[in-house]
Amino acid sequence: MKRVLPIILILFSITSGERVQAQFLLGQSSSNYAGVHGVYLNPATAADSRYKVQIHLAGFETYFYNNYLVWQAPYSPFQMMTNTVPSKYRGPNNGIIFRDQEYLREKLNGRDKHVRAGAEIRGPGVLFTINNKNAISINSRLRVGAAATNVSESVARLLKNGTVVSGRIEPEDFGAHLHANTNALVELSGTYARVLLDDEEEFIKVGITAKRLISLQQSHIHGQNINYEYITDPSVPNGAYVRLNNLSAQYGMTNEGAYSNASFSPAWLLGNASAGSGWGADLGFVYEYRPDVRKYSYREKGQMLKDNSKNKYLYRVSVSLLDIGRVSYKNPNYVEAYDLQRSGLILNESNFRQSPGLPGVMDGLNQTLRSSPEDQVSVYRTLLPTRLQASVDYLVKDKVYVNAMVIQGFVSNRNVNFTMPSLLAVTPRYEAKWFEVAVPFSLTDNYSRVAMGIGARAGILYVGSDNILPTFNIGNPKGMEFHFGLQIPIYRKPPESQLKCYPETEKRGIFGFLKNKRR
Repeated sequence: MKRVLPIILILFSITSGERVQAQFLLGQSSSNYAGVHGVYLNPATAADSRYKVQIHLAGFETYFYNNYLVWQAPYSPFQMMTNTVPSKYRGPNNGIIFRDQEYLREKLNGRDKHVRAGAEIRGPGVLFTINNKNAISINSRLRVGAAATNVSESVARLLKNGTVVSGRIEPEDFGAHLHANTNALVELSGTYARVLLDDEEEFIKVGITAKRLISLQQSHIHGQNINYEYITDPSVPNGAYVRLNNLSAQYGMTNEGAYSNASFSPAWLLGNASAGSGWGADLGFVYEYRPDVRKYSYREKGQMLKDNSKNKYLYRVSVSLLDIGRVSYKNPNYVEAYDLQRSGLILNESNFRQSPGLPGVMDGLNQTLRSSPEDQVSVYRTLLPTRLQASVDYLVKDKVYVNAMVIQGFVSNRNVNFTMPSLLAVTPRYEAKWFEVAVPFSLTDNYSRVAMGIGARAGILYVGSDNILPTFNIGNPKGMEFHFGLQIPIYRKPPESQLKCYPETEKRGIFGFLKNKRR
């Protein structure tokens, strides 16, 4: 059996681990104690936070989603990842037995397929409240993602099943297509946030994040108008080759030197020593309606002040535009890319066996597609996963909130771009100073899949999952996600004595359109 295309699948949809997806840490990021997690979602949240200082030590998140293969193994993905599979599903050398044809069921409906996998390492970071109006945050993270999207069902099946004659899968009449990429980016960011309006019931703050992005790895393959046919291989029973009658392709990658030579020198961070680099930005706006703000006012040393250790809103509206920017790849020492059209070629598996790892795949593509210097591209660019975030957070009762959020992506995944999926989520939560628990319900993966998660914070530890049921093999899993990390919180202090100088108010109406009535 000739299985040429599965090698390409392994490269472009598994190795780097999209749409990278973090996903969004839904159980953490909407909290009033989110700290740096909230800054990643909306830079304005840094101002008027509940922290005097928050030091983020380290965090990790990983995820995997697809709409093609359904997990049907007798053990969960979590057991496989943590090497806790029962002994009856292990071989003589204690290796995990995995029968892909049996444990992965194809979902066939004639629609395009996608697979997205990713990880994010959130490194050291700090949020610092300067005064009642200003705050800053400095953060670092590694964003790693891979995606194969807009893949014709025929191509997806060819990737999985190979070229057995008895299982031939003919291309669609309108032409098959494949779009896949991997990305690994170091991100260093600085955030400034400021309170613009603090007028009793009305409160507005804004923020901006500037970020420097340096690439450790990038690869992509985008094929259009793919027309192919099977040619019988007489040397292999029931085997066949794939003949490419027509193909338009863009493909490329950065070589191993892009990450093996990485350093934190000025030339690597700010110059052209890396394989690719660029700049990005986030913009954020937050409005709070505070009908009972007088409950949190007090007089101290002749001044009227507010208790900065307490949340004061009935509802909060958050809007942000995230990841505006791009990364350019133009270092000839690390970058190799092509743009070409071909016809009448044979996909031969031996072309992909001459070198191990990613270089072997690149060599195999070059030999199969007969690339030449005339086809080579000296510079290519990838857009960051620009998206709009909008949410409403509502106080149900003391310490109990409900958050409704939508995140809509704008960047096309049909080009050489780093993309992230859209989602809609509703997250009830209980939050206190040292403890919090949230249960997000979402339409994730571009509104195509229902998910339930859980997130918790206890002192310095946070842990959770935006999609917890598949982790334990519940509901025919097509993906999973989990995250955890450590932080050091230093909270803003309450007043030494709270002398309330104003009467409390009674809330009238839901969104502040009606006047408040004083008691």
